[in-house]
Amino acid sequence: MKRTTIVMACLVTAACTTPTGGTESPAPALPATPGSGTVEAQGGCGDTPVQAGGPPAWAAENAPGTRFVLGREGNALGYLFADPLRAGKATNPSNKILWYVRLPRDSQELRVAAHPRGAERPVVRATFPDGSGPGEIYPSATDVPEPGCWTFELTWGAHHDTVDLLYRR
Repeated sequence: MKRTTIVMACLVTAACTTPTGGTESPAPALPATPGSGTVEAQGGCGDTPVQAGGPPAWAAENAPGTRFVLGREGNALGYLFADPLRAGKATNPSNKILWYVRLPRDSQELRVAAHPRGAERPVVRATFPDGSGPGEIYPSATDVPEPGCWTFELTWGAHHDTVDLLYRR
């Protein structure tokens, strides 16, 4: 009886233990979800709501009171300084977005490829240098030729994220 109890205890312990040496990626140190007090704001499209309130904890250098979008993978956050973003050549204000990335820039520029959601063309491409701070930020202003919901594919080094942004006329 005692031997059966010991064997059962070992089996239960083994079943509840995570195997080591696997190919799983390490869990991020900080969650990619929005911070406390975050609410959905107007102006989102596709899979990306526009949010107001507290950004994720990893975005330590935040822009208080500025609306933002969070990438699908939780690796990029874009502070939206224009409300609304406007199609065409936007001036006064420009379509300024401050991209904040969760994963290190490692001296890599940010590459943006934007296209209308659900379509392959037209494609708007832009690159932004990594020379800004504090934090892992890329100041940008990206104009698109026509209004609608645009998918932005963001790449820096080996890292990637995607957001949908609404541009109006």
